[in-house]
Formats: sequence, C-alpha cells, structure tokens
Amino acid sequence: MPSTAAKNLDMQGFHIYGEILSKDCIGDLFKKMTATRDFGPNLFLSKQEYSRQQNHFNTNPNAEFNFLNQFSNELAVVEKDKRIDATLTEVLGQGYEVVIKKAVCGVPEFWLPAWVKEKIDNVNVANLGPYIKKEYRDITYFRGIDFHQDIIDWPAGSTDLDPSTFLTLYVYLHDVDRYDSPLHILPGTHRYGSTLFPHKLKRHEENTWSYKDDCGKCLDAIDTTLTGGPGFVGLWHNCLLHGTQPVKHESEKFRLSLRYLLAKSNTNNEQTAIDNINKNIDGTLRPIRTRRDLDKLGKAKIKGNIINK
Repeated sequence: MPSTAAKNLDMQGFHIYGEILSKDCIGDLFKKMTATRDFGPNLFLSKQEYSRQQNHFNTNPNAEFNFLNQFSNELAVVEKDKRIDATLTEVLGQGYEVVIKKAVCGVPEFWLPAWVKEKIDNVNVANLGPYIKKEYRDITYFRGIDFHQDIIDWPAGSTDLDPSTFLTLYVYLHDVDRYDSPLHILPGTHRYGSTLFPHKLKRHEENTWSYKDDCGKCLDAIDTTLTGGPGFVGLWHNCLLHGTQPVKHESEKFRLSLRYLLAKSNTNNEQTAIDNINKNIDGTLRPIRTRRDLDKLGKAKIKGNIINK
C-alpha cells in the first residue's frame, strides 16, 4: 500500500511533513550560514557593473559553485533523515539522485538599489541573480516569484535525467510567517502536467484560483500558504503550481531556506510510486518548451505578476 506521503503527492501534488527536523541542528546551520557574508544591500552590483553584462544567463548556483558545499556535515539533518529518505525511496526508488541543492534567499525591499526596483517591477520571476555580485551568486536570491512549475527550468534536452520524475524538497531554516515570503501552493494543479509559463490563472475569490491548461481544461484550486518554523519540510511534484510574494517585513529580516531538486536514477528500471503518480496526470511531462516570457538574452519580455495582485 502507498504511504500517506505518496498518496498526497498523487492526489494533491504535495506532501507536508511540518516541523520534523531538529530545531537545534537547523538553528546551528542557519547561524553558520548567516555568519559567512553580509546579507544586505552590499550584495548588489552597481548600475555600471550590471550594464557591462551581456545577458541574464548563468547567474545562479550550480553543483560546483554552490553556497551549500561548505555545509556538508550540517546538512545531514536533512539528507539523512529517515522519514524523508523513506518517502523518496518509495517514490523515486533506490539510488535517487540530487539534481541540484541550493540556498534560496527572499530579499527585503530595503536591500534593493532604486535602479533594480525599476528593473524588476511587475516581473513574473524576480530572480535577482543578474543584479548580484558574481562572488555571491552561489545562492539564489529572489523578490517574489509568480505561480510556476519547477519543470520550468528543465525542458527536453536540458538534463540527462527524466524531468517527469523530479520532486522538490523545501526546508525552512527559521520562522516563516505570512510576511516572510512563504510558499503559496495550488493543490491538484499538477494533474494537467507541464503548461507554458506564464500560466493561465484567474482569481475569482480571495483564495481560489481558476487554472486552465494549454488545451482548455479547467480546474479550481484553493491557495494554500505554507508557514512554519525551523525544520519545516514540504515536498511537491514538479508540475505543481506554486509561488511566493515578496518579503514584507520593514526590518532587516530576510528569508533563507533550502531547496533540493531530486530525481529517479536512470539506472533504476523498477516501477516506483512516481510512475504510478504520473499515470494519473493528463498532460505532457517532458515538455519541449516551458516558458514564453524571456527574450534571447534571458530578460523578461512579458510582465504581469498575478500572485501580487
């Protein structure tokens, strides 16, 4: 019989563990992470330095240039947790792989130079990497991200792994309330598979969204906000719609979290829970094209951030 986690991933597209990890270990990790650099306005390029860049590509962490590489021992609290490992083994099978793991930072408004505020105004995906000094791009910095699917970064040909098996594991490292850029998820939206970003969404009640796929099918989803304390863990399918609003604190508080992207290994030919989950999805799982909002330099050519309206 499938576990509760596997059933939730199938029916709703996500599973919430809650605050399952040691608060002491997570607190120690957070303290060490925040001591490594000056998290604040000094992270940003000058306007002149930015203007010398050719494009917006390759401004995010990768496996080698990655802030988390210095915290291998501390990350064991996540990576060796038996409950998380049991779910991932059931869903993705033995020998599942980490595609990428990284720290993600929600940036408060006062960090932003005025010229950056103008650049990202009403942008769907306010990824701040292109505006950050190169030595600090080993973290993903953001200022609210519109509803999207994590398969957005993995069109056909972008990886040797099977993107239809990708899952996202997300960990809060401190208290995240409604002002701290918590995750918003739309349950059940994974059922239409991959759809083109920006997605066809319309709010028709305060917390209810109408979602239409690229073929005209439509469903309603209730916006679910994920708040929690240190060690809060969530897991979701790569076609689940989710997003964040900007950090709204006027203090120096920022949001720092962990994000793991995980996949079934190519060496595993056994049927696992992810294969059964994907059989119930009515849509493509290996898209050739995932987005239409960027120009050839990787800059936003379509604006209109609906999660903030």
